[in-house]
Amino acid sequence: MRSISGYLSCAAATALLVTVPGSAQKTTGPKAQYSMDVSTMSGMGMGAMMGGGLGGMFGGGGDSYMLELKLTSATPSPQQPEKADHFFQPSAKLGKSVPLIGDAPGKPSKPDRDYDPRGMEKPKGRLLMFWGCYTKAPKGQPFIIDFAKMPTAQMPANMPAQMRGMQAAAMARDANAAWWPNGQSGKQPKSGSSLRGEHRVASAYTPEIKFAVMNDYMAALNVNPSEQLGAILLKWSSVPTATGYVAWAMGGMERAGQGGDLVMWTSASSRDNGVGMDWLAPAEVQRQIAAKNVMPPTQTTCSIPAEAKAAAGGMMFGSMNAFGPEENFSFPPKPADPKAVWNIDWTAKVRFRSSASFMTGMGAMGSAAGQDGAPARKPKACKGPLGIPIPGSSC
Repeated sequence: MRSISGYLSCAAATALLVTVPGSAQKTTGPKAQYSMDVSTMSGMGMGAMMGGGLGGMFGGGGDSYMLELKLTSATPSPQQPEKADHFFQPSAKLGKSVPLIGDAPGKPSKPDRDYDPRGMEKPKGRLLMFWGCYTKAPKGQPFIIDFAKMPTAQMPANMPAQMRGMQAAAMARDANAAWWPNGQSGKQPKSGSSLRGEHRVASAYTPEIKFAVMNDYMAALNVNPSEQLGAILLKWSSVPTATGYVAWAMGGMERAGQGGDLVMWTSASSRDNGVGMDWLAPAEVQRQIAAKNVMPPTQTTCSIPAEAKAAAGGMMFGSMNAFGPEENFSFPPKPADPKAVWNIDWTAKVRFRSSASFMTGMGAMGSAAGQDGAPARKPKACKGPLGIPIPGSSC
């Protein structure tokens, strides 16, 4: 078994390759790619947003860990579905290993050739967009899209074919891949577990992958919403390893006979910037901080404008990401000779993030729910715009 320092050299080599674009060194591979997405989740819990079926995975409230693993090969596996095993240290509290399993082979779904988007009923309602950390919305906000006043658009006749093409691209991306959680295994780690140390991934269709993780689950991101001058003030505890923060929220109200108003807000300075809802590498976080679309790690407050709060009827459901470090590995190490071909067997990426969900207009319940573990009657969710139930609300 190789030492941790050997894997650090691999990580440094990979980082060098990434930071020097346009390098003249030729490469082949990788034959396999591995990813670990490591999340700490807190607040109202993703179970409230996604429905009771996932409540056991994420919990109704408090803090929880979420680990997602994926192994992809450049060549098909000799066995179907694809299978692999990720071996952990005892401190991970996941047993000796967890199984990664691919999709079972099956017939492709039949395209719906009768689907014609041009025959869709014209939507009603409005979309109100707010952006930036302001107590009062600046001039030009909100940006309003009134669906009822939009001219009748001629939907492209080839849209069904385009949609099928997107589906095919997604299937190709997941070809020769196995992941965890899956239908056979998916129990997430509990608080107090650790991912630091040696990891090994073994399968019959990829080279053996070994790397050592130096970082660990990020600290919980605790967001506390409160009212201030008619706006919603978000305060959060600083996460030690965070590289930057992004927040967003949504809500809405019904308008009699006119459809609903859907209100959306983001902390980004750009109206059309959807950055931050997924994962961001540290280098991209720095670029977006400079563009004021990601909040710096020193920032711990942000306001949702009073106008956004009023348009949503005082109640909004929100989420926030604290982006963390990223570790990259590869084998074999990059050759010192720039003229030598780098034949890469495998690469591995470990990403860290801390996320929180919150609800405004609910007092002390807005930042967390169910943390005392006491059983409670399941409330009926309030209906938002277009009759859609608002996650985590009760009426």
